[in-house]
Amino acid sequence: MTNRSGDADVQPGQLADVAAQVAGIAPLARRLVTLDPRGLLRIRLGGTVAAAYARLPFGVLVGRTISIDRAGARLEWVVRAGELLSWLDGEIAEPPRRRDMEWRGALPPAVGWRRIETVPDEVIRDVVRKGAAAFRQAAAREGVPGSQPRAEVADALLDSIVLSATEGGLHAEITLRSMSAVTRMGFLPRGSYAAVDVCGRWSRLAAEYGSVYAELPGMALGIVS
Repeated sequence: MTNRSGDADVQPGQLADVAAQVAGIAPLARRLVTLDPRGLLRIRLGGTVAAAYARLPFGVLVGRTISIDRAGARLEWVVRAGELLSWLDGEIAEPPRRRDMEWRGALPPAVGWRRIETVPDEVIRDVVRKGAAAFRQAAAREGVPGSQPRAEVADALLDSIVLSATEGGLHAEITLRSMSAVTRMGFLPRGSYAAVDVCGRWSRLAAEYGSVYAELPGMALGIVS
């Protein structure tokens, strides 16, 4: 396995250790592949934490962070989710090829998040169901019942604010796009909660099995005067 400069950053004897560290993010990779067979994962290994991020086809950044039993190799690299799964499943012997230059966009902060709200899963699922109904109604109005509305109509619906949260001078707005992603990725088990967190210009909807992130470009997020 090589880094951007072509220098080895994981020796062959460390590959089994790296595979063990990233095994816990395989569920995220499998979900991503169902949505985008060529989807990219950006993986960070550091100490006793493994994290992976992916940008979904409908423009949402999602991630999963897990604790691992013991400290292993420190590594950051971008791979195709399908190739990672083939390696972890033993279908191929070589680790996935690095695709660092194919990644686009920033990553959210690793620390510094502040919690301002928690939302029961049934509330989120109800919002997503109502959003799906709005999609169907929009498609029907355009004469294509059972299909998707025009792209601009779909984007307007997905980007509509469905939750506003304010606490301790902080404010965040969560879109239907983010709520749909947290359920579609299987991050939110029944009977659980999702948290609304903020850090700088970033917000996240953090559920038990993963998080959905949003960034407000060019401004700090949500300081209420």
